[in-house]
Order: sequence, then C-alpha cells, then structure tokens
Amino acid sequence: MNIQEDNLIKTSQSLRVESGAYGVNRNHIVITRPQISNIADITEQAIAAGQVLNGRNIALYGMAALIDDESNPGRHHLAPNATLVNEGIIEIHLDEMVKAYKEQIKPTPDSPTGLYRFIKCFAMAAGKNSMLVNEGIIRVYFDQDIDSDTPVYGETLLAGENSTIINNGQIQLIGNGSYATQARGIAVPANNMTIINNGQIKLDMERASTIRILATTGLGGSIVNYGSIEVKSSGRIMTIARFANTHILNEGTVDIVSRARFIEQKVSFLYQSYPLACAFYEHSFPNASQVPPIVNNGTVKVHLEGSEESTPHAVAFGIYSEMVGKEEQVHRMENTGTITVTQSGPYNFLTAELGANVQSAKDFPYQIEIGEWHTAARNFAETKDLFVCSSGIFDFAHARLVLSGEAPSDLKATDLVYQREEAAQRGDTCRVVNADQCIIA
Repeated sequence: MNIQEDNLIKTSQSLRVESGAYGVNRNHIVITRPQISNIADITEQAIAAGQVLNGRNIALYGMAALIDDESNPGRHHLAPNATLVNEGIIEIHLDEMVKAYKEQIKPTPDSPTGLYRFIKCFAMAAGKNSMLVNEGIIRVYFDQDIDSDTPVYGETLLAGENSTIINNGQIQLIGNGSYATQARGIAVPANNMTIINNGQIKLDMERASTIRILATTGLGGSIVNYGSIEVKSSGRIMTIARFANTHILNEGTVDIVSRARFIEQKVSFLYQSYPLACAFYEHSFPNASQVPPIVNNGTVKVHLEGSEESTPHAVAFGIYSEMVGKEEQVHRMENTGTITVTQSGPYNFLTAELGANVQSAKDFPYQIEIGEWHTAARNFAETKDLFVCSSGIFDFAHARLVLSGEAPSDLKATDLVYQREEAAQRGDTCRVVNADQCIIA
C-alpha cells in the first residue's frame, strides 16, 4: 500500500475496540504523551519457555482490543477474538510516557514498592484468538533519556495465543533507547502463534538491552520472514527467535549490525555467558517435543561493528533457538540461501554461521543434523567459523556442502566443526558422525 502521509487525517486519539470486534485505522495516529484515551493499566499473562508469567504494566497504545478488569476498576486485559488492521500510520513517542510513570515502576520485579514492572507501548495489541495486520506504517520512537534506568518494554504488534500477526507494511523502531530498553517488533509470549513478515522492519537504536524482531517464547506455531529486516543497535540481538518448538523459515533478508558494546551492570547477560555472533544459534537444552528444522532460503548478514568502546563481548544472532526440556530430539539445520558474518574494529570476535551451545557453562551435547548448506569456500580448519560449539554431535549423514569458490584440495568434513578451546579443555562432548557421507560440491 502506498501511503500518502499528507492526505491522512492526523489525530492523537487511539483506537480501542472490545472482544470480538473489528477495528481499522486509516488515519495518522500520533501519540506523544499519555492521557486517559491512550493508556492501558494492564495485567498480562505471558508464556516464557513453558512457564506462565503474570505482570501489571502501564502501556501506551495506538490500536488495542481491551476489556475492563471487573475485579480492579480502571485496569484492563487484552480482549480476545479481535481483528485489527492498520491501513494508515501509527506513531508512538515514549519520552513523555517515561517521565510520567518512572516513579511508579518497581525497582525489582518482586519489590513491594511501585505499581508496575514495565513502561510499555503497543502499536497494535489484542488478546487470544485474534488477527493483527499492518498494511501501513508504524513508527515507535524510543526517545527517552539515553541514560535512563527506567525499564521500557516496547512492543509493536502483540496478540495472545492462537493468533495470527502479519506485517505487509513498514515498521520502524528508532531513537536513543537505553540499556534498560527491551525492543520488540512482532514478539509474542504466547503459544501457537503465526507470525508472518511480508513487509519491511527496521530497527535503528543507539542502545538496547535485548532486541527481538520476529519471535515467540511459547510452544508451537510458525514464524516466516518473506520481507526485509534491518537491525542496528547495541545490546543482545536475537532477530528471529524461538524458545521452544516453533517452526522457523527465512525466505527474505535479515541484515544486522551490532555496535558490539559492553556496559558492565547494564547488559548483564553479556558477561554471564560466552560471546558469539552468528547467523543461526541454538542453545541447550533441546525440548522433549519434536523439534522443527530451522531453514534459511533467504539472506542473513551479521556484522559486528567493533570500536574502542567495544570489548570482545558481543552477542548478535540472525536466527535464535533456545530449547528447554529433556534431551530426546534431533535438531535439523539447513541453509540454501546466503549467510555472511563479518566484523571490524580492534577486537577478534568469535563468529560462526551456525553456533550451538557456545554460551553454555555445562556439557549438553545433542544431535545436530546438517542438511544442505551453502557457503563460501575457505580453509575451515583455519577460519573456524562455519559450525562452532561448546558441545554437540554433528551428524553429516544427509549433509551436502555447496561451496562458492575454490576449496582446499584436502578439505575434510571434520574441518567444518570447531569446538571452542575452553570447552574442549574442560572435556565437553564434541563429535562428528557420518563424516564420510557428507557430500562436498
């Protein structure tokens, strides 16, 4: 859809519907400050890796399906069975929201003081069994104080379990951000979600704690990217992410630039785990339920932009999978598209096309079945940047390595896997099986 901004009616009025309703925005909604018509004092139930989490948050919204909380007057829940369509423009600015509510945020999640866990925003939000479609333009401005410690959770498109979310338009997440900011594109803590990006999603923020663009922390469902995703920021970048058994397919483009900055006590998990940047990453444990493959038929680029402000600690992932549960399943990975992982600056970052368990402090080997994999020819035994792990069992029974360029004449399948030296010294398991069946073309 070709949006002519000057032709749209500008309004500061959010659009709210009830359960089972249908809402369409064809205006230019601009939300710059909190007021009663665009605020939700909301109690949410979320799923994170199979655990149910509840929290009370204060949220600024552009379009939302809401119902009143009968037990708590003035408070809300996301309403189910709604359909929301944006054919216009939604802009949300967070600076005034942070200033208005920062004194009411809990210092810690379990603190008896304070009312809310997060200051949030929803460009579009609904409850379970809903559909959200963006055909227009969404802009979320993280324009709060860059040094603010107030936790901000910026969600763009959000729905509950068994819902479908589709982006056919443009989504832009821009601004200062802060190291207390968690930035989300279409990232849903619920089960059985269908998430499809056919459009353009761009994030350009100076600072963030964590970033997820297309993601679910629930069970089941599917995530597909047919469009383009661009991310440039610091913090922990997990661009397309699942935390259980969600299907993942990338047919579009993913282009990541990590500023590779490390701020102690601000982005704590960056020094609690070993750093890595890669196109695919899977972390232990595997799930007890069957694990769908991760497939890239598109383009994934990851670049670590090192500087004097960096340290070697940087975490950036194109496609991220964190499995939880009992070790039972084989994990399948396939890349028939293009993967490029690069770095610059004064530090030597650990990079890979596929990483497994690199951030694990324990030995959790599981079987990783490599399918067809396209990559540039190089001396993998020296570069150590194709398949990297702390622990893992790499099965090449169905592997077909398709190389562009001239490979070393003595290239062996076992050269394709590199075990991190620290993990090897502590005795972590790393094996390559069926190496003789790997086809190198």
